[in-house]
Amino acid sequence: MKDDAYLAFDTSCYTTSVAAVTEDAVVFDERVPLEVPEGAAGLRQSEALFRHIRNLKTILSGFPRFNIRAVAYSEKPRPAEGSYMPVFCAGETAALACAAAAGADAYALTHQHGHLYSAYFGNEVEDGEHIAFHVSGGTLDILKINVEDMVITQIAPLGGKLDITCGQLIDRVGVAAGLGFPAGARMEALYKKGGPKLPVSVNGLNCNLSGAETRALRLLKEGAEPAFVCGAVVDCSADTIAALIENAAAITGIKRFIFTGGVICNKIIREKIASVCAAGGYGRVLADAELCGDNARGLALAARILAARARA
Repeated sequence: MKDDAYLAFDTSCYTTSVAAVTEDAVVFDERVPLEVPEGAAGLRQSEALFRHIRNLKTILSGFPRFNIRAVAYSEKPRPAEGSYMPVFCAGETAALACAAAAGADAYALTHQHGHLYSAYFGNEVEDGEHIAFHVSGGTLDILKINVEDMVITQIAPLGGKLDITCGQLIDRVGVAAGLGFPAGARMEALYKKGGPKLPVSVNGLNCNLSGAETRALRLLKEGAEPAFVCGAVVDCSADTIAALIENAAAITGIKRFIFTGGVICNKIIREKIASVCAAGGYGRVLADAELCGDNARGLALAARILAARARA
C-alpha cells in the first residue's frame, strides 16, 4: 500500500523545487539551482522558464510512488494584487497536472507562503500575530502575519526596501568582486572584519541600500581588498535588519518575529538577529539555514496543513 503524501512545486527566479511530505516525515526534497552565465546577475524570465521546464522533467522522472492527497504550488511571488512572474507558470502547470491525475485538491499559494511555512520545520510557531521578515535575493519585506492552528491566515505588508534589497546588494557587489552569482555563500566565506563601513539608511519600517551599493562598488574600483568590502556589505545588511527589527517592535507592539529567506542563512546576520532579539526580549523563529533558500518543502507542509483543515 502506498503512503499518503502531500506534494508541492516552487519555480522561482533562482531554483526549481519539488518536495513531498507524509504525516510525519519529509520524503522528497529536490532543488535544482538555475544556471546563470558567468558575470551575469540573473536570468531573463523566458530563459528561466525554459530551464524550469527542463528541470521538472528530470526531477519528476525520479519521483517515488505515493498516494498524493493534496498539491500546493506558488502561483506568484507574494499575495498582493499585481504580483506576477512568468517563471511560476512552470510549477503551477506541473502542480495542476499532478493534482488532476491523482484526484487531489490543489492549493494555489505564493512563493512568500513557502518561505514562511519553511520556518515551521524545527520550530514551534505559536498562534497569533507575528512580525515576519522575508529577506532574499529579490525581497526585503516586513510583514504582519496571523497564524491560526498552524494556518497562515493573513500576510499584510508593513514595510521593507525602498530601492534595492539586501540580497541585491550582496549579489551585485559579489559579482563585481568576481564571486559569481548568486554571491551569498562565497561572500560569507570571504567575510573579513576591520574594513570600511557602509552607510545604513533606515527610516521607520523602510530602508534604502543603494547608497551602500554605490559606496561598495566605488571601494572595489579604488582597489580595496574584496574581503574587507564583502565584510562591510554583510555588516551593513545585518545592521539594517537589526534597526528594522527594533523599529518594528516599537511601532507595532508585536514582540514575536519570524525570519526567513536566502539572506537569513548568513551566519553573521543570524548572530546579529539573535543578539538584537535577546536584548529586546523578543520571541524569534529563525528558519533553519538549510531552508532559508528557495525550496518547496514549506509549501508541501502547507498542503498537509490545509488538507487537514479541509477534512476537519
